[in-house]
Parts: sequence; structure tokens; C-alpha cells
Amino acid sequence: MDIQWLSQLLHHQSNPGRIASNLVLRPGDRLTATVLEVEKGNDALLSFGHLRAYARLPVPVTANQSIQVRVDETGQKLELVMTTGPESRFSNGKKNAMSIELFEPVSDKPSLNAHARMLVPGESLQGRITGFEKDGLQLVDFGKFKAFTKIDVPVRPGQVIGLTVTQSGDTLTLAINPSAKAGNQVPGQSAGAVSVARGDVSSLPASPMASTAQPPTAVADGAPIETVKADVPRMQTVEPPVRLPETLLPPTSDNMAAVRTFARQLLDRASASGAGTAGEPALATSLKTALLNLTQALDPASTAGGTEPLIHRVRAFVEDSGLYFEKKVEQAIRSIQSQEGRSAPLPAEELARHPVIRDIMIKDLKPNLLILKNFLESQDLASRETERHALETVKSFVQRAVSHLEQQQQMATGKPVDPDVMQAFSHLLLMTDTDKTARLKVYYPKKRQDGARKKPRVSLLLEMDRMGMVRTDLWMVGRDLNISFFVETDEIKMAIDKHQGRIGEMLENTFNTVAVNVVVNSAKIEDFDGEDLALPGQRLLDVRL
Repeated sequence: MDIQWLSQLLHHQSNPGRIASNLVLRPGDRLTATVLEVEKGNDALLSFGHLRAYARLPVPVTANQSIQVRVDETGQKLELVMTTGPESRFSNGKKNAMSIELFEPVSDKPSLNAHARMLVPGESLQGRITGFEKDGLQLVDFGKFKAFTKIDVPVRPGQVIGLTVTQSGDTLTLAINPSAKAGNQVPGQSAGAVSVARGDVSSLPASPMASTAQPPTAVADGAPIETVKADVPRMQTVEPPVRLPETLLPPTSDNMAAVRTFARQLLDRASASGAGTAGEPALATSLKTALLNLTQALDPASTAGGTEPLIHRVRAFVEDSGLYFEKKVEQAIRSIQSQEGRSAPLPAEELARHPVIRDIMIKDLKPNLLILKNFLESQDLASRETERHALETVKSFVQRAVSHLEQQQQMATGKPVDPDVMQAFSHLLLMTDTDKTARLKVYYPKKRQDGARKKPRVSLLLEMDRMGMVRTDLWMVGRDLNISFFVETDEIKMAIDKHQGRIGEMLENTFNTVAVNVVVNSAKIEDFDGEDLALPGQRLLDVRL
């Protein structure tokens, strides 16, 4: 990214209240930024003091995280690089894997009123597509101001479109004008409109930077983009973030431990009664098989047996969690049917008895939970008064587990294919300490059109005796590892900070660099389960196209 134009941006001086008129960046300079917001993928709103900017970062970050940015020289251009540790080196003329792809400065005092008064019917202006999005809206540089805009025509980052201000009643409209001078026009693009209700914008405060803004310059694909000092107007709703209903939250370790105990009790009762006693019908073979499978699938892992058994058990929790059940069966059937020498496809009865299919049915959680769920729903609770409470409790736990599985599967199939979106799957890790929380979340990237796929991210939530709840997010870029700890108190943060060096030493033979960040953020811990399933609680409503 060419950032030579940054020399004209304002920045914060050491003297309070004073702002320099020029910011000069040189190779080797290091900047510190605070992450204010995180948008789709790796897009984040950063604060460099008096300068704010949207940036497309090479690795995921979280709100309130502090990051370091270094200025490198690549050929005749300057490049912003996110550093992951003191071992990082200059790129020596080559593109760095940690380089920041897009960088869009914005004002730290959003407003729109002054700009709105400058919009005159019949006026022509240009809008540059910056490439940043929020809640389905795209950040557009209109020259006089920047705004998040809903666009219903095909556009691409860096494209400049011609616009004309028109008036319809009390509404000002920015209509796409194909005859206006604009660069990177999409071939065959049809006209669209941006509607701005006059009353909606005039009520916002004035902008201190409106008089200095200039229209953006049309550019060719891949060329440096001129960026102006302007602000990002936005209106946010006052509703709190949407939280998941209790029925969609994942089951706890205690819940699944109760299901395992219930399955064991049913098996013991069936074994003791033989063929069944009066009022106690014999369990169906399929149910007994499912109960036995559940006791094995829900068997907790122990940290006392060494690393290898623990890794094997955690892998089983993930692979046999039920989230991938249909996919595993589909792949197994294709493999069986395509075996060499088979003259005709196997019928369904033979497929069900095939060892590969039987192994999936035994180990995977979903089919066995569904069998138990059907059994519990078929029980006449009115005739089993002494067991009614226990049956209803276990029934609710099983229903909760099945609903959470199905919700995650629906999210995976319902989201649009976007290479910048990562699909999160949450897994419960059953440990011998059933009263302690242990959850693992794996973020799988969408496959790009060229078939390439980024490496998955991992997030771990652990409840510990002395440290309480700790969330750990891990991701890789090449052989660089980034670890972010989210803790509840400053004391825990200080304790982890003291051992950052040891973490790097333990992993130095596996990774080129290891960056460790520790953030006190209880909200990030609380949102572990619902953040990937809840709808956003804020919408940007400024400009609609």
C-alpha cells in the first residue's frame, strides 16, 4: 500500500491540545494504535491519537487491543506493517505477509450536517469505493465527506463512480450518472440512487473539516489512491446488542454430565431387569446402543494422563461433536460406492451395515442424541410421577444440545460465501472437573474462488481455580503465531504479562515469531458463545443507495 500521501495528515503532538500540520513517516518508524471496533473479517477501526483509520489487517484483532505498526520501504513506496514481535525484520523490498492491505483515514468527530448543507440539487460529485464494509453498508469517500452507504449495484474497491444530486420532495438523492467523469466504471453498470432524508441529516452536528475536503481522484486498478481529510458520519440505534435466547446457548459441562449419568442409569436398570419387569418395558436395541455410545462419547478427558491422550480426546470432541455428521456420512458413502470393482451401488440396508458407516454412528454425538431425544419425547410423564422431574431435566438438556448443533449447522449453510468471513463452530470440552467450563471454538475460513483457504483460527475458554475465566484466541499467518488472552482483572493480566517471555521460549522452535497480547475484557469472555450467532445490535443508517 502506498502511503506517501500520509504526510499531509494530522497527528497528535506530545503537547496537549496541539496538532501538527504535517506528519512525516520514515522507514523504521513505529506507531501504536488502539483497536476501537472490529468489522467483517480483519477490518478494524484504529485510533492513533487524533487520527483514526479503517485498516485491513493481516491477522484478526479484538476491540481494546493495542497493536504495533511499523513503516517499511518497499521499492519507491512506504508500507505499513503490523509487527508481531521484536524479531520482525524489514521486508527488504519484498511484500511482507504482515503488511496492511487497505488504510482509510477518517475523522474522530463524525458529523454530517455541514456536508449536507453543501449538497445542492444538480451538483455533480464523485464517490470512491474504499473497500470497507459494516452491517452490509460500504464506506464511500464522497470528497466532501465519507459515509457508510448501501449500494445495490456492482462495485469494487478503488472504483470511482460519478454522482448527481437530485431532489424529490423533501429528499435529496445521489443518482449514479453514467456520463459524469469517473474512473474504474463497471461495464454495463445501471443507474442507482442514494436517498438522504433532509431532516435526518440536518439534525447532526457540523463537521470541523468540511471546508478542507477535496474530491477524490479517479485511479486505475492497483494504483495509489489519494485520500482526503474527511469524516465518517453515522447514526447508531440505541438498542443493546442482541443476545441469544437461553434455548440456543450451548449446553454446559454439568448438563452433558447429567445426560451421561442418565444414560448409564438406564443401561444399568435394563441390565438388572433382564427382559423387563412389570411397568418397566425392555429398552429397544437401538436405544441401548445409543445409550452405550453416549456414555463413551461423553466420557470426560483428564489432564493427568499426559499430553498425547489429552490431544486425542480433544480431537474426538471436535470431530465427533455432531456438527460434521452429515458430511462424514456423505463422504463415506461416496467412497464406498466408488470402490473399484463394484458393479452396482450398494443398497441402503447394506450401506447401514458397512463398517465405516457403523463406526460413524457409534462415535458421533448427533445420531445418538437424536435417538435419546425421541425416546424422552415418547415418555408418558404423567404416569411416571416419581421420575418426572429427572426426565424433564434431561430432556431439556438433550433438546438444548440438539438445538445448538442444528443452529450452528444452519449458520454454516445460510451465510453467503465470502472469503473474508470465517465460520465458527463451538465445541464443549468435557473434563473430569465437570463444574469447570472448557469450550473450544474453531473458525474455518471460506474457500476462495481460486480454491485457496486460509488457516483456521482457534479460541479457547477455560475456567480455572485461581485465574477464573480466561479466553485465549490463537491464529497464524505463515509461521507467525498471535496469542490474545482476555482476562477479568488487572491482577490476572499482570500475572500473564510476567510470563510472556516463557511462552515465546517454549514455542520458538515451532514458530518464527510469537506475539502475546493480554487484555482485560470481561465482555469478550461473556460473548464467547453468542457472538457468532447473535445478530448485530447496531445499524448504520446514513445513506442508502
